[in-house]
Amino acid sequence: MPSEKETFQYDCLPFAIRESFLGYQYRKVRHQLYGDPDIPRKLICMYYMIRKEDRADLDYLKKAFVQKYIKNECELELVHDPIEKEGMKLMYEYMHTTAEPFSIYSITDYHKQLYSLTPYPEYAGQYRNHDVYLPGTGTELIEWPYIVSEVRRLIPEVNELIQKGEELNNSTSVDKKYIDDLFSYINDAIKLKCKLIKIHPFDDGNGRTIRCFLNRLFETAGIPPVYIKEKERTEYHKAMNLANCEGNYQDIIQFYYYKICDSIVELDINEQLKDEKYSQQEISSKKK
Repeated sequence: MPSEKETFQYDCLPFAIRESFLGYQYRKVRHQLYGDPDIPRKLICMYYMIRKEDRADLDYLKKAFVQKYIKNECELELVHDPIEKEGMKLMYEYMHTTAEPFSIYSITDYHKQLYSLTPYPEYAGQYRNHDVYLPGTGTELIEWPYIVSEVRRLIPEVNELIQKGEELNNSTSVDKKYIDDLFSYINDAIKLKCKLIKIHPFDDGNGRTIRCFLNRLFETAGIPPVYIKEKERTEYHKAMNLANCEGNYQDIIQFYYYKICDSIVELDINEQLKDEKYSQQEISSKKK
């Protein structure tokens, strides 16, 4: 049985972690933390050390995520068409509610939703039938006749990742093995995302669809979904090019560690603070 001191320390842990993330947010805005690449990893470790009941429910995070995602994804991809904006909302609503089994072929379903409101929705979810290029990146994309076979080759890898993600999400203990497995899972999911970008299965919408797929992998393991801001576009593309052209995943993995921390702050901790402020205002109004 834990001592009174141990119980007190454990009960204070969520508050201490919240303050650490708020400090992270403060320093990041001022560009003061990039000298220590271990900061995001340490923060993620801290967040998953606390009891599940003290972390935000994943369904709560999903609701807070969608509107922020649509705004930032549109800016990242320079999307101005309201039909495509609505399609992004439908894609994530589908991803969060579908009863269809999650697999590598879910990217096709997500793409169908993304373009379901366009003038020719029957072409949504169809693999491209010509070669495409990413100008200025140096990335060699898969030639179109090999798309089907390259996607099929990823089936075992995706199935194994999904199984690991479910095991992580269902885990009741947070020990060193859990933390090691969590980061291994994050790293493998990001590398898989890079492979899908190189396959580039569709004519358009590959980035949005594949980032949706990555978020589904994250959510499978109980990891908050992430979104990339317009001001981070250059850093993101530079890291992706390094991964896809040179096989160096260090920068893109580190980039996503930061994004997971950002989501914990923006979708969980900041929302908690808003709820607390609202509750205090409600209490004050009742006293008057």
